[in-house]
Amino acid sequence: MHKRFKHYLEEAQGSDVKEQELTDIVCDALDELRMHCPRLYWDTMYKMHCAVYGPHFDECLAKKAVAKMKNVDGTHGEYWTYEQTSQLAEQQGIKHKADWYYVMNMLHSDYSEIYGNDINMYIRVAKAYMNDPDASEGKVLDVWLAQMIE
Repeated sequence: MHKRFKHYLEEAQGSDVKEQELTDIVCDALDELRMHCPRLYWDTMYKMHCAVYGPHFDECLAKKAVAKMKNVDGTHGEYWTYEQTSQLAEQQGIKHKADWYYVMNMLHSDYSEIYGNDINMYIRVAKAYMNDPDASEGKVLDVWLAQMIE
């Protein structure tokens, strides 16, 4: 980490005003970076996200990603709510509920014409997708991010 930035962070701790000002400065810089160097922007955002959540969706990011889905039936966004998929995740022993929410909705978005309303099919395919032995632990987030960068 840049030594001066680390120093500024340490000095700002405990002051809501100073912490907010530093946050605003970094956010403005990230906006500029996104416009002028998108690859570095996405790499930086990924590293910050992983520092907090690991290589997995958090609930907020998953909901944003799902909201932008264009479904094969002409609709947009989620078919299942986060709460619905979280209940299924608990029943199936799925640890990363936000990844599960994203995958279940992605499968419905892309394959509902094939799978129809067979919830068991979606569950089986989602588990297979998330437990792919050839894939990295962060497959779900990484595949989504690769699509965002294109």
